[in-house]
Amino acid sequence: MNGFDRGRPVLLGLLAVLVAGCNWHAPRNNEFDPQRGGNIEGRVLTRSARAVAGAEVLVRDAGRLCYADSAGGFRLFGLPEESLRVVITADSFVPDSVTVALRRGVIDSIMVSLNGRPLVLACGLKTHVYGRNWPPDPLSFCEMTASVSDRDGDSDVDSVWVEVRDAVLRKRLEYDPDRRVFSSTLYAGSLPGQSLEPLVGCDFVFQVADREGATAAAPPTQIVRVMCCLPEPVFPSSGTDSLSGDTTFVWHRYKYDYPASYHGEVVRIEAGGPAGVALSFDRPAPDDTTGRVAISSLLSGEYYWTVEVIDGYGNSCRSAEQRFYVR
Repeated sequence: MNGFDRGRPVLLGLLAVLVAGCNWHAPRNNEFDPQRGGNIEGRVLTRSARAVAGAEVLVRDAGRLCYADSAGGFRLFGLPEESLRVVITADSFVPDSVTVALRRGVIDSIMVSLNGRPLVLACGLKTHVYGRNWPPDPLSFCEMTASVSDRDGDSDVDSVWVEVRDAVLRKRLEYDPDRRVFSSTLYAGSLPGQSLEPLVGCDFVFQVADREGATAAAPPTQIVRVMCCLPEPVFPSSGTDSLSGDTTFVWHRYKYDYPASYHGEVVRIEAGGPAGVALSFDRPAPDDTTGRVAISSLLSGEYYWTVEVIDGYGNSCRSAEQRFYVR
């Protein structure tokens, strides 16, 4: 008997021990082994096909959760072999879900395009009361503005509107390309009682909707005040004053108990109507009652001027137009 034959019993014994110690049905511990159960892999994208990194992918009934990687990809292996709802959420996006019928050993691929949420970035309410010579009643109105955005781009914004629930009022805002905001004007003459005063303290809720129907609302905002007491010009004010050099425009001090400033405008009149602001001046000190105007810089002709009081919220009241002539 050679050496190999003599060692054969020992080798066979070792193999028997190894085989006896192996369990061919031992549980699989690799979490990415597709034979452990049902499996899902996929990507989370925006509607413009950009990856949504960090999106949460939740299979609630299986108690499983993962997050999308930088490319929007995710994997969940070893899930129960049944129909399960997969919920995908991410900041600034509308949640979405997919139901998948899972089978052992099969990798189901899903692609989710999340709809970006619209958002009201800022909104504002400013009341204005403008005196006028005709009709004799002042013109009162509220300027409503909102700036909005959408995660999928501004072109996805469908509509912007404001609601005043206490007054059963709803008004759509239109886009103003010059100021790049949505705006609308609410005139007192269109309201019951033809006054803005009942709206002071009411909640204005600005809202936006995108083309997919997702909506968002800003916290309620309110009208602070309506400045009904108009400032009073003193000179020039007769309509027949004729000026030839730099002139001090004078008005009565406006009496109020809140911070405010003055803004004056001189407007040229052509063909009986306004032809644009020729010059303006500002007086931040609340006690000022005069403004020096360089009349010598104006062309000869007919003009009018106004003085406006503006509070810290942008609300204002303005005097009626006072005509004068430049020689």
